[in-house]
Amino acid sequence: MDPRPVSAPLAAALVVLGIVLAAGPALLAGFTICGVSGCTGGGFGRSTDPDLTRLLLLATGVVAGLPLALYALVRRSARLAAYAVGLSVLATLLAGLVIGSDLRGCPRDVSTATCLEESG
Repeated sequence: MDPRPVSAPLAAALVVLGIVLAAGPALLAGFTICGVSGCTGGGFGRSTDPDLTRLLLLATGVVAGLPLALYALVRRSARLAAYAVGLSVLATLLAGLVIGSDLRGCPRDVSTATCLEESG
């Protein structure tokens, strides 16, 4: 185990890097939850894809926590690893909240039956 203390500025920079990189999958999840036209159904109509939305939300969390997790692995720090897991879970839940997803990967204002019917 490395006796040097963990660099707080480096850990903070890795958290910020993870959050910035996680914006990509979160943005894609926002498009897959309702399609290009959005959840109002205007234009081309609403087209939900709950499976891909859940997958992209999971990828958002993994990407957000990965830089800190790699640093935790190098430093062999269980505390940093726990923070990385917490960051991953928090990023997934917050991204789902921001895009309006429920736990099924469907828009919160659409019933389960309608969501599954609209999925490809």
